[in-house]
Amino acid sequence: MKDVTEIYCFTDNIIKLIDGNSNKKGVGRPAELSPSEYVTLAILQQKMGIKTKKALHELVKEFMSKEFPKVPSYQQFCDGMSSTLAYFVFISWVLSSMARENDSEYYVVDSTPLYACNNNYRYRSKIFKGLAGSGKNMNGYFFGFKLHIIINDNMEIVSLKITDGAANDLTTLLDENFIKDLKGWIVGDKGYVGAEKREKLLKKGVKLVTRFKAKMKKLPATKHNNFLLTMRQSVESVFSYLKHHLSAVYKYARSAESYFVSVFSAIVIYMLEKHENIGFFAALIS
Repeated sequence: MKDVTEIYCFTDNIIKLIDGNSNKKGVGRPAELSPSEYVTLAILQQKMGIKTKKALHELVKEFMSKEFPKVPSYQQFCDGMSSTLAYFVFISWVLSSMARENDSEYYVVDSTPLYACNNNYRYRSKIFKGLAGSGKNMNGYFFGFKLHIIINDNMEIVSLKITDGAANDLTTLLDENFIKDLKGWIVGDKGYVGAEKREKLLKKGVKLVTRFKAKMKKLPATKHNNFLLTMRQSVESVFSYLKHHLSAVYKYARSAESYFVSVFSAIVIYMLEKHENIGFFAALIS
C-alpha cells in the first residue's frame, strides 16, 4: 500500500462506528492486536500477495514490529484474522451503497464460481459442509459458491451476493435486496434468459438485456442493445482481478470464516482502488 496509515485510519473509523453501535462488551483480557489492526493486515496480505496466514504472521514478527509491536501466537493470530469477517462484510456494504448513488448509463450482472475444493472431494469437505453446493459452468461441475455482482458503467460494484454453487443466476437477480434502488438497463449473459422473469424485472424498473439462445425466437436488434451487449465483458475484468490479481479464492483456508475473509477483503480492496482518495471515505464516516 502507498500509505498503510491511511488504510488503518479508514478501517479504524468504520470499526469504531460498528462497535460503537453494537453495545457489545469485551470479555477477558484485551487482545494484543485490535480489530482495526487485523483488518489492516488482511488488506496487506491481499495487496502483497501473501499466500498463507503463517507467512503473514512471520512477516509481521520479523519486519513490522514497529507498526505491530504486540504480535500474538500463531493460533490467536489466525483466530483474530477470522474475526474480521463481519467488518469486511459491513465495509463492502458501505462502499457498494455509495457506488449505487452514482448515476450510471447501464449495469452489468454476472456470477463466477468460488471453488471450495476439488469436486471429487466434495463429500469429504468438513469445513464447508452444509454451506457449499455443486454447480456447473463452462468448465464442468464444481463444488463451492457463486459470487454474484452488479457493476455500473464505471466498473464499480454496486451490489453483491454470495450463494452456494447450485443457485440459479436469474433467481438471484430477482432478489429484492440484490437489485435494490437500481433502475434502468442491466446487461447479462444467456444464463439470465427468461421471458416471465424478465417481465417481473420490468415491473421493478429494471430492463434486462441478454443475447438469445440458439433455439429462441430472435427479436430485431437495436444499436443501443448491441452497444450494451458489447459492454457485458467488462464484468469479466472485475472477476479476473478479484481471483487472479487478488486472492478472492483462498486455497489454504482452515475455516469457513477464513475463506470468506479472503473473499470479502479482495472485494473491499477492489472497491477502494476504484476511488483515488481513500481518505474521502474516512472523513465521510468519521
